[in-house]
Amino acid sequence: MFISFFFATLLFFMVLALFLGAPLVPSKKVTSEAMIRLLNIKHGEIIYDLGSGDGRLLTLIAQKGATAVGIEINPYAILIGWVRALVTGNIFNIKIIWGNYWWVNIAKADKVIVYGLPHIMPKLVKKFKAELRPKTKIISNSFQIPGLIKIKEEKVGKDWIYLYQV
Repeated sequence: MFISFFFATLLFFMVLALFLGAPLVPSKKVTSEAMIRLLNIKHGEIIYDLGSGDGRLLTLIAQKGATAVGIEINPYAILIGWVRALVTGNIFNIKIIWGNYWWVNIAKADKVIVYGLPHIMPKLVKKFKAELRPKTKIISNSFQIPGLIKIKEEKVGKDWIYLYQV
């Protein structure tokens, strides 16, 4: 019974994430590290990861001395993220919000990370322009964000990462 409930809820949250933003697809280690490098994270900054998944980017952000704020809809991924934060000793620099990033105000962000599908990007641009300060940096894994100023793009293995500003 418990196993059936576990798999049913896991499937539910995976499908929900697909419709609201993007499925749970962890960034490759080399891509994650390149994203963090391109963002040039400074101590004390607040970095939001929209759809933070298993928290691997949150850990890399916290290791730079910044506050990492993840927004994730899948409670199982959040659990993995908290375990990762605990094991790496970054529990105090990481905050994970259980919810839909469309409903969370991200105005406090100094920088933003997103790994969303192309069909959500136009709506994301509206959110970014409405909530973020001018010149806030945004990095996207794999997919471009039309409507923002592209600062840099870089190929990492088979992946592309794109750095933008509002």
